[in-house]
Amino acid sequence: MRQRGFTLVEVMVVLVIVGLLLSMVNLNFSDRAAQQETEQFAQKLDVAFNRYREEAVFQNLDLGVAWIPGEFNLVGFYDLRQKSVAEGLTEEELSRLSENPWTPIDAALAQSMSIPETIDIRILVNDEELDPPEEPDENGAIPALIFLSSDEYIPFVVELTHPDDESFVIRLIGDGIGPVRRRMERLDV
Repeated sequence: MRQRGFTLVEVMVVLVIVGLLLSMVNLNFSDRAAQQETEQFAQKLDVAFNRYREEAVFQNLDLGVAWIPGEFNLVGFYDLRQKSVAEGLTEEELSRLSENPWTPIDAALAQSMSIPETIDIRILVNDEELDPPEEPDENGAIPALIFLSSDEYIPFVVELTHPDDESFVIRLIGDGIGPVRRRMERLDV
């Protein structure tokens, strides 16, 4: 009985097929990695926004989320018409607060949250898209999202996408009165 081996052409065909299969698996993995990274960041935002909403009520303080390049910062509203707020502040602090009453607060919450460079963000407030952020001026950042001490907030939608996978969008939706909800939608690409 004579044994027959594989020809060089047959081996090459098998290698090409295996290579194609591996490249498809790799592409699928990178898409999954993009989706997973976006989902993790969306979950962090979801938890943070709901905590900010609760903290605004508990602290009886209006809180805002300032959108600046590369991050979100938590700021509080300081009403200078209230004597308790103005007491003990220097003239410089009073002047700055009169220009922009939103300032970083001392709270047990995350003060800032870095935005991954690979995630694209779009924010709509009252159905109007906000311009991408610019560096804040010397008076500080103005919040894009506001959570009031009355347990209300300005309705918003934060859309998160990833340039490596355009088949989905994750939306954080705040209706103004209830908890912020997170929803992922598949897009036809």
